[in-house]
Amino acid sequence: MEKKDKKENKKINFEENIKELEQIVHDLESGNVALDEALEKFNKAYELSKECDTKLKEVSESVNKILTEDGKLKDFTIEE
Repeated sequence: MEKKDKKENKKINFEENIKELEQIVHDLESGNVALDEALEKFNKAYELSKECDTKLKEVSESVNKILTEDGKLKDFTIEE
């Protein structure tokens, strides 16, 4: 049960990060933010985007693996 909770927290954190990024973009686009606050928001958005990018790469690597007949994970490739 504890592993499930951690996975759910990671998903929630990713979703929360995306929402926060969207809010920061909205705030900055409005033009109603003082320069110092805009710089703080920009730096926060940069950090959030790095966290989201890392998470997406982890998920992508996980999705691109398949389980072989002997129960081992193997990279998934499409052969044409």
